[in-house]
Amino acid sequence: MLNYQKIDQKWLHFGFTLGVNSMDFAIYNSGVGNARAEQVVFSPGFSVGIVSDLRLHEDWSLRFLPGLEFGQRTIRYSNLEVEEVNVESVLVNLPLLLKYRARRLNNYRPYLIGGASFKIDVQSQDALDPENDMLVRLKTTDLYLELGAGVDFYLPYFKLATELKFAVGLKDIINHEYDIDNPGYEAYTDAFREVNSKIVTLSFHFE
Repeated sequence: MLNYQKIDQKWLHFGFTLGVNSMDFAIYNSGVGNARAEQVVFSPGFSVGIVSDLRLHEDWSLRFLPGLEFGQRTIRYSNLEVEEVNVESVLVNLPLLLKYRARRLNNYRPYLIGGASFKIDVQSQDALDPENDMLVRLKTTDLYLELGAGVDFYLPYFKLATELKFAVGLKDIINHEYDIDNPGYEAYTDAFREVNSKIVTLSFHFE
């Protein structure tokens, strides 16, 4: 018996999404001074959002999934007084994605998804906070390329999708400008030549 067939006939439908994520940095050291930095510690975060799906073709759809992503990354330094710096992020996520669905097999339908997203970090700070070991500032915005795969499960009254997605930031996310109100911490920024953001997300879409 085929469940919930009408959703594939709708030209526009909505839902919501919940997920867990892991935020990471791709760190390229500058070689300036003796300081070295590396990404350490797996810190899971979570994501929430809204699903909007525009049907383009029997197998293709355009998806916009605005939401929030919460996460943390830890940077470990060598040859500096403070050895670990936590970088927290709350991202407003604005992705526009193209979804290709394979043929439906009973109540399952695998798919591929890809596109781009614009993310705004509302947690990024204008100033350092040495008392809480916040010695690195991030830029507020970044553009990501996203690629993933998943499976749609057709249930009697709704469709549930499980999806694994990888996102890679295209910009150097570090704010290299010195904080003149908190001198003496320049080495924590100078250690980086470039830092790119990476995010892996396991999502559950309810549509």
